[in-house]
Amino acid sequence: MRKGEVEHPGRVDEKCRGAERDRIYVRKKTGMLRGAALMGAAMLISKTLGTMQKIPLQNIAGDRVFGIYNAVYPLYQLLLVMVTAGIPVAVSLLVAEREAAGDGGGARRVLRASSWLLFGSGAIGFALLWLNADRIALWMGDSATAPAVRTASLALWVAPVMAALRGYFQGQGDMLPSAVSQLSEQTVRVGGMLIMLAVGWHYGWSDAKLAAGATSGSAIGGAAGLAVIAGYWMLRERGNSGYSYEGNGDGMTAESGMEHTKTRARDRLEGDGLLALMKRLSMLAVPVTLGALAVPALGVVDAFTVPRLLRGTGVSQAEAMSLFGLYSRGQPLVQLVVMVAGAMGAALVPALAAARVRGDEAVMRQQAAFVLRVAWGLGAAAALGLALLAEPINVMLYADDAGTRTFALVGCTALAGTVSAIAAAVLQGLGAVSAPALFMLAAAALKAAFNAALVPAYGTAGAACAGIAALTAAALLGTGAVRRAAGAALPARRAAGIGLALAVMAAVLVLAERGGAPLLGLALPPRAAASALALGGTALGGALFAAAVLRFGGVTARELRALPGGDALAARLRRWRLLPAAE
Repeated sequence: MRKGEVEHPGRVDEKCRGAERDRIYVRKKTGMLRGAALMGAAMLISKTLGTMQKIPLQNIAGDRVFGIYNAVYPLYQLLLVMVTAGIPVAVSLLVAEREAAGDGGGARRVLRASSWLLFGSGAIGFALLWLNADRIALWMGDSATAPAVRTASLALWVAPVMAALRGYFQGQGDMLPSAVSQLSEQTVRVGGMLIMLAVGWHYGWSDAKLAAGATSGSAIGGAAGLAVIAGYWMLRERGNSGYSYEGNGDGMTAESGMEHTKTRARDRLEGDGLLALMKRLSMLAVPVTLGALAVPALGVVDAFTVPRLLRGTGVSQAEAMSLFGLYSRGQPLVQLVVMVAGAMGAALVPALAAARVRGDEAVMRQQAAFVLRVAWGLGAAAALGLALLAEPINVMLYADDAGTRTFALVGCTALAGTVSAIAAAVLQGLGAVSAPALFMLAAAALKAAFNAALVPAYGTAGAACAGIAALTAAALLGTGAVRRAAGAALPARRAAGIGLALAVMAAVLVLAERGGAPLLGLALPPRAAASALALGGTALGGALFAAAVLRFGGVTARELRALPGGDALAARLRRWRLLPAAE
């Protein structure tokens, strides 16, 4: 514009509108990142609570009740996944589509359709479990599981509708209601379970009633989670009169602009009746549901095979379920390790996806190879630590050393579980979404076959070995898929560095257990001594492994610098002399 010339008012307005659009975009992007972080943190806390609550369950109620819970809960989880897994994603997609068009009424129609769909599906699932509880108990090999199956089924009245509301809020870009609901559900679930166990223990309930009380926590927690998110929804609807929520974290804004677009969207959506929306939601949910089924499938395989196969060896149904409880002792820690590994892998997905979109094959190959090496190294360290410290960890968590050999074998599955979790995240970043689910479903089929072959001869140790074999097959398949998709390779020198670090860690843990256990036993009560050895050994072994990996070249400074904040980390490690000077 020349000096002295007055800018046309229309241009000024256009610039203002452009600046406002930029500010709205930045606010929305920031809100999405914060929302994703909030949901990630809520999910991590919830899963940790859900995993670790099994320990007080066993401490209070014993191994048979623990076994019943671990047999029934995967079945409930599988049915819940079938009913709800993909719907929140589908609802969020359709709600986001309606909100983007400024059609709040259409978004509410999606919520109404999904609520009816999920309520009906939940009711069918409830009927299947409640009416067939005795038959399911017969299939599991212990009649005491029937009351637990029935109380677990009660959660199917509330959890599906809660899932629909979570998807609705996520579609609006507002993650806070879902996060608060998730934390409320899990906290109340654990609290409710512990209260029921305390009441049952006080009044001398049978093992069947104690297990039913424990599984009722799912319904109690689900009701609390539904109440919380329904409260958010009612407040939102009450304040929504004449307004449209943008979902950017800044509150309500009056509807304005885009009237032609809104009118067209409404005209198109008026034809979307409840049945049509239900059909579309179902079609969108199928791929996610199939992928999610792989997670509880292994637990269901164990629940329906291990107790029955143990009974075939001549033990009573009560003893068989107690043995199944002993077999389940190591699973919470393995699940915790795999969960943390999955979270680490998920953090790497955006960088891999960005490299794939850019077509930067060198970066994609380098990052995929690094992640695979870290997966095998961390998984091996976790498995080795759980196996070598099995006895003190067993005593620390469960007050005795019963089933320590099986505990150690179950701990070894941490290697394959970690690799599978991280490989699944990498494959997702590379665009291969369905492959990890297929690998885990194949592992479930292998687990059933290996259980049938090994449990009659070797008992719960055979079931643990079956898990190692089946999960290792899935881990190898996942690793091979990553190598093919990204061209990633595992250099022998880096692998040797990790192997040396594992050897150092193993030697120190063996010496610590053999030398420290007698000394601690003289100074502390048995459980306190075991706790000191388990926690001290875990900290010492982890620190030595990390230091040895760096010193022996398992991870290089160049690879660390490629990570977010890696420059500062590499510089600090060099000052601490943990990285070789040559790097």
